[in-house]
Parts: sequence; C-alpha cells; structure tokens
Amino acid sequence: MAVALSNPRILRPAAGATAWLLLGLTGVIGAGWGYGLFFASMLLLAGAAVAVALLALTRAFDTDRLRGSAAWLGLIGVWTYVWAVGALAGHYTHETFSGRMELRWVLFGPAVLAALVVLDVGLYRMLVGKNLPSWHRYRGVIRRELANPRAMRRTLIDDVILHRTLFSVSGFRWLKHTLIFWGFALMFATELLAVVVREGFPAFGWTDLWEMTSHPVRLAFDFVYDFTGLMVLVGCALAIGWRIKVNGTGEQKFTDTPTAVFLFLVVLSGFVVEGMRLAAVPGAWHGVSFVGSVVAQAVPSAAGPGSAAYETLWLVHVLGSCAFIAYVPVRRLVHSCATPMGRLMHSQRELLAAKKNAVLAGLMARRP
Repeated sequence: MAVALSNPRILRPAAGATAWLLLGLTGVIGAGWGYGLFFASMLLLAGAAVAVALLALTRAFDTDRLRGSAAWLGLIGVWTYVWAVGALAGHYTHETFSGRMELRWVLFGPAVLAALVVLDVGLYRMLVGKNLPSWHRYRGVIRRELANPRAMRRTLIDDVILHRTLFSVSGFRWLKHTLIFWGFALMFATELLAVVVREGFPAFGWTDLWEMTSHPVRLAFDFVYDFTGLMVLVGCALAIGWRIKVNGTGEQKFTDTPTAVFLFLVVLSGFVVEGMRLAAVPGAWHGVSFVGSVVAQAVPSAAGPGSAAYETLWLVHVLGSCAFIAYVPVRRLVHSCATPMGRLMHSQRELLAAKKNAVLAGLMARRP
C-alpha cells in the first residue's frame, strides 16, 4: 500500500485533487470550476479514445504520434477527472455546511461519489490491471504493422455493436442482451450529456434549460430517457423470464438473475418517480415521456414533488441507481465490456502468432 501511494502516477493527481478539494471547502471556487474540469476531462478522454481508434482500426497517421497522443490525452484526462471530483466534492461540502443544500442532495452527493470511485477502481482492475502483466510481457511483439485493421473493424461491427455471434447461438439471448447492453449504455451516455445541461449550464451562469420542462432540449432528454429505460426494462423482464425457463438446465450458467432483478427495479422505480412528477403538472405536454405518461394515469396528483411518497421513492431510486453503478464491476455485467475487448484482440491473428512465437522462443532459450 505504501509503495502504491508513493507512485508519482497516483501522487500527482491525488495532490491536485486535494488542492481543488481545499479550494472548494473554503468557498474560493464555485461549482463552475468543478464542472469545467469535468467537461475538459470528458473531451480529453474522448480525444484519447479517437487516437486509440485510429491506431487500431486504420493504418493512417504516424504510429508514434498516435500512441503518444493517446497516452498523454488519456493521462491528462484521468488527472482532470480526479481533480473535478475533488473540486465538486469540496464545493458541495461547503454548500452543505453553509445550509444551502437540501437533505436529498446531501444524501445523494456521498452516495454518487462512492459509487463512481467503486466503479472506476473496479473497471480499472478488471479491464486494465489484469491485462497489464501481459502487456508488459508482450509489448515488444505488438507492432502496428502486424495488426489487421480490417479484421478489427469487422469484429467491432459484428461482435461489439451487433453481437452477431450471440445471435447465431440464440436469437432470444441476443434480444435480451442487446436491449440491456445498448439500453444501459445509451442511458448512461445520455446522463453524462444531461449533466452538461442540468448542472453545468446553471453553474456557468447560463440559462437553466432543465427547469424549462417544455423546452425542446428538455423534451428530447425526456424522450431518450424513456426510450432507453424501456429497452432496459423489457430486456430485464425477458432475462428474468428466461431464467425461470432454464432453471436447472445447462443454460442456467448464462444467466445473471441478481443483476437483471436489480436493474429492473431501479428502472421501474425511475418510471414511477417520473409518473408521479407528471401527474402533478396538469395540462403539461407528456407525449414525449410516453412511459411516464402511462404511469401518471395510475398515480394520484397529490403524490407529486414535495409529498412524502415522492421524496421517499426519489431517494430509493437515486440511491438504488448509485448502488447499481457500484455493483457493475462485481457481477457478470462487467463482462459486457471485457468480452468485446477479448474478441477484438482475438481477431488479430498475426499479433497472436507473434506472441506465440515469442513464448516458444523464450522456452527454447531456457532449455539446457
């Protein structure tokens, strides 16, 4: 542990995060600084992802420049993300002790912070930490001239985007997996974008479009949330039903009932919260929130924002969402990320052959 803490790669961003945390705690900086750092980190990490994509999927541009760009953009992006967390944690802690935070946000803040830390650490250990030894061992034989961008692109489309391999095994398993995988991924991406509008705009002093519930931007978010949420809800329902059907058979090993039930309840509670909000706004345009509008017909208007029922269910939904985010690296859901990466690597036969030859050469060199 002491060795890890003395690592400059950890100390530098940690020191920066501590500085931003103190600035927020003392009220020197506002929320705008934290969200500015957060948006900058997203742009930097997106740039790193583009550089990696060009490196892996094409033969265009200089290899060393792409590799260097991906490394530096990724490193600075991670540092900026950690600093953003520190700045926002400090600011909202200051606001809490100043008495300007509602109880629900006081509970939400630590919950989402803990969830993000567990998610980030878990994904790093699963997707990066476990593969670092192999990378250090075989990085000498991983050369771009041996890569096959065409095979990588084909595998990306077939197995990562369309999941054709799973479809060839079972159309039903493909359907439930695709609904959950893409529904959750698109919902998560939408939430990241919503942070820009919902939190960032007011923090920068811009117009708060989120509070304008009839604004086209807000309506677009409402529609996407309902659409992706319905995808996840249907996918989880199919997964639960399939688990009941295959109980006691060999196919049971392909199920993950706790995750399906957990996610189903989180999304369902979200739709109920949305329905309660819509029911309390007579005459509002509910058409884009097509699922929430249906739920609104079944709940009393008195159960809207401010009521004990609404506030309680809102907390259940939000804290449940945070718990699920932290739960992602624990169960099979993380394999939705790990498996596609494995398929992409296995599409590179020339690189795998070079790795095999390196292993054999090493073994032969050790023979007396």
